[in-house]
Amino acid sequence: MSTQNIGRAGLILASGTLLSRILGLGRAMVLAYAIGSTGLAANAFAASIKIPNTVYTLIITGALTAVLVPQITKAALAKDGGRSYINKLVSLAIVGSAALLPVLAILTPWLIAFLGAGWDNPQQTRLATLFAFWLLPQVLFYSLYTVVGEVLNAKSFFGPYAWSPVLNNIISIAGLLAFVWIYGADPAGSLLLERWDLLAILLVAGSATLGVAVQGLALFAFWKRVGLKFRFDLKFRGIGLGTMGKVAFWTFLTVLVAQLVGLINSAVLSLARPDEAGLAAFELVNVIFVMPHAIITISLVTANFTRMSESVHSGDLAKMKRYLAEAARLALISMLFFTAAMILLAFPLIRIIQWAAPFDVITLMAKLLIVTLICLAPYSLVFVLNRGFFALSDTRTPFFIALVQSALIFASSLWSSTLPTHQIAYAISLLISLIITAQAIATFIVLRTRIGSLEGRRLLTTFLQSIIAIIFATAGGAAALYMMGWISETSFPVASFLGAFISSGVVTLVMGVIYIAVLLMLKNTEAILVVQRLKRLVVRG
Repeated sequence: MSTQNIGRAGLILASGTLLSRILGLGRAMVLAYAIGSTGLAANAFAASIKIPNTVYTLIITGALTAVLVPQITKAALAKDGGRSYINKLVSLAIVGSAALLPVLAILTPWLIAFLGAGWDNPQQTRLATLFAFWLLPQVLFYSLYTVVGEVLNAKSFFGPYAWSPVLNNIISIAGLLAFVWIYGADPAGSLLLERWDLLAILLVAGSATLGVAVQGLALFAFWKRVGLKFRFDLKFRGIGLGTMGKVAFWTFLTVLVAQLVGLINSAVLSLARPDEAGLAAFELVNVIFVMPHAIITISLVTANFTRMSESVHSGDLAKMKRYLAEAARLALISMLFFTAAMILLAFPLIRIIQWAAPFDVITLMAKLLIVTLICLAPYSLVFVLNRGFFALSDTRTPFFIALVQSALIFASSLWSSTLPTHQIAYAISLLISLIITAQAIATFIVLRTRIGSLEGRRLLTTFLQSIIAIIFATAGGAAALYMMGWISETSFPVASFLGAFISSGVVTLVMGVIYIAVLLMLKNTEAILVVQRLKRLVVRG
């Protein structure tokens, strides 16, 4: 794939992911408006959706994403262009995930009881269980989305995978708006559980599952564009399950450990009282946290990962390392900026997300966002560096690194459970941030040992230049925020949605201009490259 095509693919991915993430954030905003980010119903829904999300991450993202692109790229060299292999693969995903659903249905009441062990209201447990049953089919449709989407990606047809989540978010938002229209809003999360009849559950949980179904099934409409036609093929012999299993085994273990620790985290977070930062608050903050990573880093790596895999298959390790190092620097320089900007704007950002919430809720959410953002850049670096291992079909090494990380997070969760309940979410978030930062450093060192130089000095230079630029940008952003009233319950940047939106836009613009200007003065290569690409885009219209 040419550099021009990679740039076009990255733009398609970034634009689709951007719109999807904006709508995803909009869905989180409407959900918080409808049922709050604290309270009985909000925490019940947060616990219930952990079940399909955990299974999806475990089986699909964990096991398959790490091996799909390299395996499909290799299968494409066959005489039929990989058609037989792909049909078997998709058939296996459908049969396997469908067979998993009844098992999950049996386990669901026990899983909800575990996640809600700190609850003292039986109605909350019942509501969470009902939510979970309506959310379980998402496992099947997320499986389809991942497998079919990765097939399209491996064929260098990136658009549908990036854009189909838009449909999901639109459907889910429509269901939530219908819920608000019929039942009213509860942004403070203070209403009782009696209003949750079957229709209310369907509008919130059922619409979420319908959106995921459309997201997955819509991708089949684009198969003819890449020369494919799906038909069920249950003859899995010859699909290479043995090879895939060896590659996926360590990734599966990595994600298994992480998801088990995540469930324990959720149970500990559920110890918080309904009016404190608990599981629902933690999940909402992570939706905000992951946005810049998803829009920039994932889009960048998704387009680059195919190039990296192709380079490995052709034996050109130097080119693969060059692609990887470039992605790491771009991720670092962009995520450091968003870390500084979002920390400074934590209160206005939460006001935008929860425009109708009382100031005490804004305060506890903003503080939680700040401690979570500490690891934004390291989080993205871990993601990028792990793709280097995956391109080499080495999933064993990341497992052992992640195993240490999960053990530390597990210990942190257990220690946090001994704290006063209003401190638990903050302690867990801060400790996870510190652990992920250490993981990023360890992953870089191990990968460099595995494949040689990763232009570490250049990466360190980029980091130092970014820190210098951030200092000036933050000073300018803070001055702009101070001129608009700073942070208080009645100040312009926090008192209303409009004030928060305007303030966030002004401060981000000021910080962005200063950040780029300082980087250009420091002759930062990545900043120069970004500016040149933006100029070309403007010239081309």
